[in-house]
Amino acid sequence: MKPRSLSLVACAFLVAAPVRAAETFDEAMKRAATDYGERFRKAAAELNSARERIADEKAPLLKEMRSAEDRIVAAESQIERLQAGQENGSERIRKLLADLDATRKNATYMGTLAHNGLATFEGGLSPGEGQSLSDRIQALGLKLDDASAGPSAQAAVDVGVFLLERTQRALGGYSAQGRALIAGDNQVFTGTFAFAGPETYFQPDGGGRAGIVRPRSGSVYPVTYELAGWSPAESTKFFQGQPAFIIADPSGGRALRLRETRGTLLEHIQKGGLVAYVIIAVGLLALAMIAQKVRDLSLLAADPPAAVRALLSDVARGEWSKAELASRTLKRTTRELFQAGLQYSESPKDILEEHLQSVLLQQRLHFERRLQLLAVIATAAPLMGLLGTVIGMIKTFALITVFGTGNAGKLASGISQVLVATELGLVVAIPTLIAHGFLAQRIQRNLSLLERYALEFVTAVETARAPERSIG
Repeated sequence: MKPRSLSLVACAFLVAAPVRAAETFDEAMKRAATDYGERFRKAAAELNSARERIADEKAPLLKEMRSAEDRIVAAESQIERLQAGQENGSERIRKLLADLDATRKNATYMGTLAHNGLATFEGGLSPGEGQSLSDRIQALGLKLDDASAGPSAQAAVDVGVFLLERTQRALGGYSAQGRALIAGDNQVFTGTFAFAGPETYFQPDGGGRAGIVRPRSGSVYPVTYELAGWSPAESTKFFQGQPAFIIADPSGGRALRLRETRGTLLEHIQKGGLVAYVIIAVGLLALAMIAQKVRDLSLLAADPPAAVRALLSDVARGEWSKAELASRTLKRTTRELFQAGLQYSESPKDILEEHLQSVLLQQRLHFERRLQLLAVIATAAPLMGLLGTVIGMIKTFALITVFGTGNAGKLASGISQVLVATELGLVVAIPTLIAHGFLAQRIQRNLSLLERYALEFVTAVETARAPERSIG
């Protein structure tokens, strides 16, 4: 029994107790039990009614709860599908971004290859070929360099198509109109270029001998070297696209470029600059002095000892007239020495020696003049060449500072030009030094021979005077 029913029974009992105090205990218990049973039945009926109401109300609630649970399950399924779709979308976005990045890298790589290929093609153009292709090459280069459009695969493809077309065309050879210089003429002629493999040929319009074409540094137009061994008939057939005999350069133009680098003697000297002209002037001065000293050496030629032996014998015997006649047959320097000795033969020995020594000194001063200047020139010419080289190297390094060392060929050419001064200095110094040594040795030998003759003459005079002193 519920606590509420027990409370009702206790209240009824307390109310009825004073009224029915006279009732017996058993009667009271029966009545209470009866009343309690009645109340219990009512409470049970109310409980059943409440349970029925609960049951009636529970069914729609359970139905709504199951419907809510179904909606929750459906929502969870939808959420799972949306989350899976979001993950798939994120994965697709990542893949698309990766593909986009790869595409950009490929486009950049293709652009780099196109740049390099176009630059290589432009650098390898045959002489005269750039005149007809420069506009298109420039347009393709501008298209590749268009930074506003970003890496363009289409521009790279256009470059590739262009290079393929030029390669296919070059395999079969082709011709094009253009202008070129003729070697030795320095005039620009309009004519036809024929490109056959690695070689390029040019034939002027209106006649003229055809030739092989080579580029020229610093010139807009290439230079054409006429081929004397290529007959006009064969060259005409070749330029008309008919089978013909052609002349090719197996050196690939190196022989012609080597011939150009040599140039004329004046062009070679001009490469050395102002110092080269100074060295040439000094060399000409040295050459003039060498010629003069060779002439002096021919005049200084002394007679051999056998030629003066008879004269000395006549002097020793005191036969002065015969000695005078013998001296006239001798060479100039020897004759002057002996004639001076014969003139002062009667003078004392020391006076005679002084006069002979005076003649020897006069000969030495005359024939050794400007000889030391030759030695100075031989020493200074290499230094002047070194000065020219240093000046040229300073200019070369100044150019390197501004333009860098990207072109090794031009750098080597500049260095070779500054060495021209050193070359000219050595060309002047070596012959001058050899000539100085030769002339100094020959002059010294002749002067030594004259000194010997002077001593022998004094001895012969003393021999001739000996009988006179003994008689006195």
